[in-house]
Amino acid sequence: MVRLFKILSYQITRMVSQDTILSPSQRALIPKSKMDVESIERLTPLSPSTLAPLIPHLLTWIQDSNWPISQPIIELLRKHPSIVIEPVRKVLRDEAGEEDDGAWKSNCLNGLVVEMERGFQMEFKDELVRMAKSPTKEELEWETMDVAKDVLGELGITLDESSKPPSDKDGDSVSK
Repeated sequence: MVRLFKILSYQITRMVSQDTILSPSQRALIPKSKMDVESIERLTPLSPSTLAPLIPHLLTWIQDSNWPISQPIIELLRKHPSIVIEPVRKVLRDEAGEEDDGAWKSNCLNGLVVEMERGFQMEFKDELVRMAKSPTKEELEWETMDVAKDVLGELGITLDESSKPPSDKDGDSVSK
């Protein structure tokens, strides 16, 4: 119950503070509640440039994967990986307004990052390495460390390699 209150109060605060940067027509596109799955119909035909400023607001609705709006938003955002990278990075770095929200990070990783093409996944290398090497308490609880390791493994990145300087084809260190 405390967690639910925390999420809802954060949600309201976040939306109020973010609404000041959106126009009234943009605010009208944002889901009004966790039950507002009809809003996806308004969002689906939007161009990436129109959708981009809405992404941080939409990501707040995937904080809890049990909310009816969560999965439709994930499906919508999967279609636009290039405009999702920076807002998701902010969630993974705890820069999106809530500190160490393991559930939100897990939903971003499992719902979005895992499903992205390799090139887009590489954009999260630093965040994935940090989660795999030094997970927070919440990241451990939500097993984001394991997901990060899996994605890194699929990308062919080992944790030992991630901290080494690049090498040439003979294996010698190359300084930039």
